[in-house]
Amino acid sequence: MNKNFSVDDHRKRLLYMQIMYAFGAFMSVFYVFRFSGAFNSPQYTDVMTPLSVAIILGPPSLWYYFKLYRTAAVSLLVTLISMMIMLIYLTGGLFAPGVFWLATIPLATAILFGTRGAISGYFIIFATCLVFWLNHQMGVAPNIISSPDVFREEMTLNLFAFFGFTILTTHVYLRKEAVYTQTLREKNNDVENLLRILLHDIANTLSSMTLQLIRAKEEQSTSTTELEKMERAVHEINNLLTQVRHLKAVKDGKTKLPLRPMSLAKILSDIYENAESLANPKGIKLSLEIGREKMLVNAEKTILGNVVLLNIISNAVKFSHPGDRIDIRAFTDNTNVVIEIQDYGVGIPEAIQKNLFDIGSQTNRAGTQGEKGTGYGMPLVKEYIQMLGGTITVISRESATTSQPQGTVVTLRLPLAD
Repeated sequence: MNKNFSVDDHRKRLLYMQIMYAFGAFMSVFYVFRFSGAFNSPQYTDVMTPLSVAIILGPPSLWYYFKLYRTAAVSLLVTLISMMIMLIYLTGGLFAPGVFWLATIPLATAILFGTRGAISGYFIIFATCLVFWLNHQMGVAPNIISSPDVFREEMTLNLFAFFGFTILTTHVYLRKEAVYTQTLREKNNDVENLLRILLHDIANTLSSMTLQLIRAKEEQSTSTTELEKMERAVHEINNLLTQVRHLKAVKDGKTKLPLRPMSLAKILSDIYENAESLANPKGIKLSLEIGREKMLVNAEKTILGNVVLLNIISNAVKFSHPGDRIDIRAFTDNTNVVIEIQDYGVGIPEAIQKNLFDIGSQTNRAGTQGEKGTGYGMPLVKEYIQMLGGTITVISRESATTSQPQGTVVTLRLPLAD
C-alpha cells in the first residue's frame, strides 16, 4: 500500500469509499437472505452474517468516529474482497455467474491506494483464480447453485449490478477528474498571475529607479533626495516580493489577505512620486485632486498602491502623448471611495476594450512612443480590486465627442471602511 497515504488523500477518496460501501453493504445483506432462500444453503449464513456486520459497521466507525482514514479504507477493502471471493467460491469458482466481479478489485485498490494498490489488486485476482482453478482440477470446488434457472437468474442479477457499479464509478471518476483538472488550471493561473506581478509591477518600479540612476549619473552627483528615492524604490520592490509570497499563500488557502483600514489619501500621496517618475520622461503633467472627506478603505498598501494604482497610471502615461496631462481624482459617494484616473491620450480600440480584463486575450499594444507592454496589467488590476471588495470600470474614446474627451477614464470603487 502507499506509504504516503495522507489524511487529505483519504478525504478526496471519500466519495469512492461511499459508493463501494453502499454496494458492498447492500449486496452482503442481500446474499445473506439469498443463501437461505434461492440457494437453500442456510449453513453458510453463520459465516456471512458476521462478515456483513463488519462491512456495515466497521468502516463508518473507523472513518467518522475514530478518524482512522487509512484503517477504514483497508477495512472496507478487506471485508468486501473477502465477501466477494467467498460468494464466487461457493457459487462455482471460475464458473460462477459473478466471477467477473473480480475485475473490480484492482479498480477499487487503485482508486484508494494508487499504483501500488492496483498491483496488489492484480496479485489478488491472480492468486484467487489460481486457487479456484486448482480446486476445480481436484474436484473439491463447491457449487450451491442448484439449477440452470437459478444460475441464469444469478447471472442476470450480477450483470445488472456490475453494470450499475461500473457506470456509476466511471461517472464519478470522470466528474472528479474534471474538477481536479479545473483546480489545477486555476492554480496554474494563480501562479502565472503572481509571476506576472513580478514581471510587470517590479519592472515598473525598476524603470523608475533606473531613470533616477541615469539622472544622477548625468549630473555627476547624487543628492540625498535622489538616494532616498532609490532607497524607497528598492524598499517597494522588497514589499512587492513579500506581497507576492503572501498572495501565493492566500491563493493556497494557507493565510488571509491582511486587509486593514487605510487612508486612501496617504496611499495616493505615497505613490504620487513614483507616478511622476513615470510621467516626467514624456513631459506629462499629473494632477492629483483628493477630497476632504475621511477616505478610509480596507486595503493592503502594496496591492492598492503598487499593483493597482501604479498599473493604471503607467497605462495612462504609456498611451498619452508627450506634454499631455493625467488627472487623478478621489472622493466619496456615501458608501464607496471613488478613484478616477483620466488621460487624454489615444484611447482604447473597442475590440480591445471588450477583452481588456481577459488574461487569455491579446490586448497588449505599443504606446505613443513605442513603449511595449504585456497585456497583463488590467486583468491583474481587476483581480486584486475584486479581492479588496471593489469594482472597476473603463470608458474610452479614440476620438472626442460632445460629452466625452478623447482618452480613457478608469474608475475604481472601494467600500468605505467601518
